Amino acid sequence: MKKKLLFLFLACVFTLTLCSAGASEEPFRDKRFRGRYTTANIQAILDAYDLRDGWYWVSQARTPQTFRGEADTPGWTETTKTVMGGAFQPTPGWYGCRWNLDEINPNAPNADGWGECFGFAQFIGYLLSGDRNPHGHWVAYTSIYDAGGLRPGDIVRVCYDGENGARQHSAVVYEVLDDQAVFIQVCGANYNMLSIRHGFFGAGLDTMNLYTISRAPGLRIYRSPENAE
Repeated sequence: MKKKLLFLFLACVFTLTLCSAGASEEPFRDKRFRGRYTTANIQAILDAYDLRDGWYWVSQARTPQTFRGEADTPGWTETTKTVMGGAFQPTPGWYGCRWNLDEINPNAPNADGWGECFGFAQFIGYLLSGDRNPHGHWVAYTSIYDAGGLRPGDIVRVCYDGENGARQHSAVVYEVLDDQAVFIQVCGANYNMLSIRHGFFGAGLDTMNLYTISRAPGLRIYRSPENAE
């Protein structure tokens, strides 16, 4: 009887410990960059999170996510695996770094989130605005003309049909120079490689030319309400 009571007591203590640990976990928050839609502020994000051109936006399996770039470490996401099938081989022990719309679960980086270019754009958009779903909540334009041009912090997205079905791509505007736009983005089809300060990818494009981008299929431009005036 005593052994049974002792077992029940220890089980209760263990359960309470787990519940307390779960309750103490805080969702990811970073307010340092909010409300400033400038190239300088976006660069500050890149510096703070060590997001470098040619690195990979990935996190190691079973470790807390840092949302930082990793050098020479191709990642892998279930999204890529589902969409691309056997086109690429996974790198054991690494996941595509994901931005969860609700809450970060640092012990399960491959679960309940968004991967690749979409997630990266959501992440940058969150840092700029505090909104966890910029694609869903920001002001949406269907053309560059309607948007009055592009602005730093805008998310440019295209949806088109590829050889293997529907394709999408999202990128964040870094800087606008006359008829050119410079972007930051993740290349999901290349193991989540970071493309920092290059042209827009997607729909077979690799360009900074605004006119060419304006003719991309399924174009949408998402802009924070704070940056829309």
